[in-house]
Amino acid sequence: MTMNDPLLRTDSYAKIFLYNTHETVACVPRHTIRMRDKVRPDKLREAVEQALLRFPHMMLTAEPTETAFRYRRNVQPAVVLPFDGVSTRYTIGSKDTNGYLFLVGYHDKTIYMEYQHSISDGRGFEEFIRCVLFQYLKNCGFPVENDGSVRGMDTRWSPEESANGYEQLADREFSPDGIWKKPEAVHAPEVQWGADGSEVVTEVTFPFSQLHDYAKSIGVSPLSVLAPLMMKAFDDKFGGTDKPVIAEIPVDLRPLLPTLTTRYFICFIDLPYFPEYRDLPNDEVFRRTKAFLKDQMQREQLLYRAKAAADRCESLHEADMPLAEKMQAAQKVTTDFVLEDSFLITNVGRFALPESCRPYVLDYGAILPCAVQPFALLISSYGDKMKLSVAQRDHDMQVVEDLCAGLRQLGIQPETLSYPFVVTRYNGLECGM
Repeated sequence: MTMNDPLLRTDSYAKIFLYNTHETVACVPRHTIRMRDKVRPDKLREAVEQALLRFPHMMLTAEPTETAFRYRRNVQPAVVLPFDGVSTRYTIGSKDTNGYLFLVGYHDKTIYMEYQHSISDGRGFEEFIRCVLFQYLKNCGFPVENDGSVRGMDTRWSPEESANGYEQLADREFSPDGIWKKPEAVHAPEVQWGADGSEVVTEVTFPFSQLHDYAKSIGVSPLSVLAPLMMKAFDDKFGGTDKPVIAEIPVDLRPLLPTLTTRYFICFIDLPYFPEYRDLPNDEVFRRTKAFLKDQMQREQLLYRAKAAADRCESLHEADMPLAEKMQAAQKVTTDFVLEDSFLITNVGRFALPESCRPYVLDYGAILPCAVQPFALLISSYGDKMKLSVAQRDHDMQVVEDLCAGLRQLGIQPETLSYPFVVTRYNGLECGM
């Protein structure tokens, strides 16, 4: 039934996250939404229940078998949890969330939404977030209207929303020609998990117009500015050798292969900050970064990367081996892949809501945990503000301070807010109800 049931269908690639934990890979991202008014838990839970009717493919859980993790339908009531991200730590997919592979929490005026990466990526999960927020505002009696940007209760679910996007690549071959063969990267000293799984997050916020105007003036994209600034800050602290800093960057495949799917549908590319960049003016570094990105984001190369990774993960998921061995193999594949690079940069882009919702939703951001890396950077924007959320494993703020100094040199005036971040747990052996 699982193979043919569109409500249980997920993608080929992200199944590997089922076999990992929060300690081996960043598999539980957090989205934070600050509201104008104090959150009403009863109305929020009602909104989640409504959103699940619109997104029935989110009504699943995972369970272990002798050889694999499998999905099954979850008809338990949805829960919303008291959640400040620090004092109480939950396990996603367990009895804490009634088995659901997403978590919705609240604290004062803030809503938190998290998901296990095996069921979605950032762009996909934002569709669910939009529906929950819209329904919540309606339930609270606010005069909000769907301008067509929300997959709300006034729209119908389509089986394509749970499609395995990578199936579009089946029985096709792509060439790896032109893919950069990366050397060994600069790495920070190895870090160890504390018992509480705590990290530190710094939100770096500034007017998007300041970055846009600067980037436009030299003919580059915002990412071609932000990524080198972060990599330079990392290089200043941990580099100084002949090795490049290399950022791992996920690329959304929906623009290449249009689909309504909210499942995981990305591939990864590598972006270097070469040692010779240390002696170049900023604008030249940004232009070279733009050129490198353009070269490495050719359609053929991206689809080669996507198919190779998805095929490998699907093959491991379907392999006939004891579950314990499969978990060990999957975790090695994942950590080896992640640790080839210096750290990860994710750009989820602009979070959009209908204009009628904007007065009640004051701020939005997302966080990617570090897991085995010392840093992770997530870029998002909402309204006229851009936010860089830097997660790290210690209290040494030099990298963040240097990143902010680099922004100021370009005429961009950042504001910072740092706070503790306790990562939500995940372990597939604790899933199900």
